[in-house]
Amino acid sequence: MDEVKTFNRNKWFYSTGGIGRDMAYQLFAAYLLTYVMFTKEITDAQFAAISIIMIVCRIFDAINDPIMGGIIENTRMKLGKFKPWILIGALTNAVVMVLYFSSPLQGWPFVIFFGFMYLLFDITFTMNDIGYWSMLPSLAKDQKQRATLTSMANLFASIGAIIAFAAIPILTNGPNAIGGNSITGYLGVAVIIAIIFVACQVMTTIFVKEAPVSYRPKNEKIGLKAMFQVVFRNDQLLWTSLVMLLYNLGSSLINVFGIIYVYLYFGYDGINITLFVGAYAVGNLLINIVYPYMVKFMTRKQVATLGLIGVIVGYGFFFLVGVAIPMNYLLLCVAGFILAFGQAMIYMVTTINLTNCIEYNEYKTGNRDEAIIFSIRPFMAKMASALQQGIVAVAYLAIGITAITNGISEAERLNNMGLIDAVEKSEMIEKALALGTEATKMNFRIIIVVVPIVLISIAYWIIMKKNKVNEKEYDQMIEDINAKKEINQAE
Repeated sequence: MDEVKTFNRNKWFYSTGGIGRDMAYQLFAAYLLTYVMFTKEITDAQFAAISIIMIVCRIFDAINDPIMGGIIENTRMKLGKFKPWILIGALTNAVVMVLYFSSPLQGWPFVIFFGFMYLLFDITFTMNDIGYWSMLPSLAKDQKQRATLTSMANLFASIGAIIAFAAIPILTNGPNAIGGNSITGYLGVAVIIAIIFVACQVMTTIFVKEAPVSYRPKNEKIGLKAMFQVVFRNDQLLWTSLVMLLYNLGSSLINVFGIIYVYLYFGYDGINITLFVGAYAVGNLLINIVYPYMVKFMTRKQVATLGLIGVIVGYGFFFLVGVAIPMNYLLLCVAGFILAFGQAMIYMVTTINLTNCIEYNEYKTGNRDEAIIFSIRPFMAKMASALQQGIVAVAYLAIGITAITNGISEAERLNNMGLIDAVEKSEMIEKALALGTEATKMNFRIIIVVVPIVLISIAYWIIMKKNKVNEKEYDQMIEDINAKKEINQAE
């Protein structure tokens, strides 16, 4: 009974921690470049420099993940194995977040500042991220409990991400921006999210009872070589890592390109983004609610198949709206719901497969290495983000999007300085958006639709062909692990 109470308490307070942290992540992952392009007048050379900085920092951040995983594996503190890094990462990241969106710099001085602060954000967020997700497997060993905890943690994280994704456009772009313009809007948003982030992580640190975890002997420190050995000797981890890379790259493109795409068609008002995000969000949230019930009568591979169907139908519908079907905002929202639901099913399956790699690792080697294995999740997300930024940079420079965004940022800056009023700002922005031609819109449409379908389809094929730890194999593996432990204890 005590174990049930502990699990239920952990389930709620662990999941709560995901709300604030994913709000912070969403601010940087989805809106950082938008903030730069809508508040800073930058040349193509400066945009290219910022893109290179983002790519390099994201690759560094990805490499830093398994290193942080190793540091956590070597951690022995009174507060626990994971909690110290959860708390330290949250506090330092909140400070960096607020400082970043406080900068009045423009041009090359801003580019330099951008690089420094972006690196600090990556380092501090990684402390929290690896600590947080590495704790999950230790809180549930039973497959049903783990599915419940994983679903709930992803649900709360999705809620945080969705709140941020939906609220940020309203509070930063258009007539409802905090302070009347994007410059004050983004700073206000950063302060609010920083407070929520810290509050949620403090709750997790205080109220979650960290389960006893396995430690390597003190004289057996984990170096970089050892960390990569953990990855490469686990074939299931390798295949799951590739799936995560492909999935993250494919599913994220709509978040980046979709913002400007919607503004080009429907005008510069954050509510336009929020409505689309709302439909997209419902699709993401729904799978987290229904997944525990789906796995009662479906295998993970069957869920993945249903997910791929949703992806193809959703993205296909998105492409047709405005081409074979008259442009309609409601229809775009319907497409967003369908594709998000499909993507979320594949993501949930992949997350469970990654979690199962921990027991697979224990089965093969005798070591669980939770922190190292779960560091693969953000590692692949960040490598995908680096590749994504490369695609964005090439696409934006080829399309000439800075001519449009510089017009918007000029209007926002002049309004912030009190040199033009809200009406004049709106007129300037309308003129800037008018520079977007039908060819520009079609280029956006192709990138948003074709690339995700191809990448996610490849990820699906790997899940179907290479994943061998199915439900039956997992249960047998757990029995074998427990049997070995009983033998070792008897000896």
